[in-house]
Amino acid sequence: MFKNIDITKLKKSILISLSVYIISIYIAILTKSSSRTYIEGLGYKGWFESGNSLSAILTLGLFIILPMIKEKKYRYYVLLLTTAVGIFQTMLIGTRVGLYGFILVLATYAASEIIIAIIHKKKLNKILLEGITLGIIIIIAGISIIGSNTLRRRQHLESIEGNIIDEEKSDEANISGSLLKLKEQIENGEINTQYMSEPAQKSILDLYNYADEHNVTNNDMRRQQLIYNIYLVKNQANPFLVLFGNGYLANFRELVLEVELIALITNFGLIGFLIYFVPFLSIFIYSMFCGYRNIRKLDVEYFMILRWNFL
Repeated sequence: MFKNIDITKLKKSILISLSVYIISIYIAILTKSSSRTYIEGLGYKGWFESGNSLSAILTLGLFIILPMIKEKKYRYYVLLLTTAVGIFQTMLIGTRVGLYGFILVLATYAASEIIIAIIHKKKLNKILLEGITLGIIIIIAGISIIGSNTLRRRQHLESIEGNIIDEEKSDEANISGSLLKLKEQIENGEINTQYMSEPAQKSILDLYNYADEHNVTNNDMRRQQLIYNIYLVKNQANPFLVLFGNGYLANFRELVLEVELIALITNFGLIGFLIYFVPFLSIFIYSMFCGYRNIRKLDVEYFMILRWNFL
């Protein structure tokens, strides 16, 4: 790719891999061998391990292949593949990454067409825009009529929110049920420091107090993860860990951070974050600079890949 300054083979490989992914997923669903996305039995993720990771891979793949819809020999296949992925992402997998990710891809493509038309002072490709608009309408109608596992998952979380009771205050808990149990074990001295360090144990107690004081919803795991990891950095008070990170093993159960940038900082530390993230940020900034210098040569593919790079 770098030698020939050509991404044709790269696009073809992503087209093939995305096809393998989605075909295997539908086979798994039809043969009833698909694993569920969530332990409650909601959602399908084929034979893959993580629903969120799978959603991200499919979404990023669509950013690459969707511009190929303009190539005559790929047009109908890309349309069919995008439709298959869209149905799975929005209705079957059950993750927000899947639902919102697919809508983001279509919206980015439509916005790119509009921007290119303005830059080159050309008429909008009405057929493509009408197709995208129709696709979004079909998605909304399908979700409304058939339903979506993503929405069912959110409804389920809301329904069980009041089932987690904190016996200490005889009221609804402000942290998840397993974390509440862990907090009680810590207070009873049942947790070995070889399993969980004292700063980590103290951070669980701090999380409990903060969540109780600020009335955190017990199913808002991203917020609980964030609170715990901030307290963990504070309680460790270790410059070495600030520079080089807590590491994955410092997180327990649901407390593995899902907020990517903050996870990079706490897991890798400031130095690790700079080593890992700065090269990607540099590529993104340089891509924008190149686009600005060659603004008259830009196309839809540039904006789609730029957005992919950002994500």
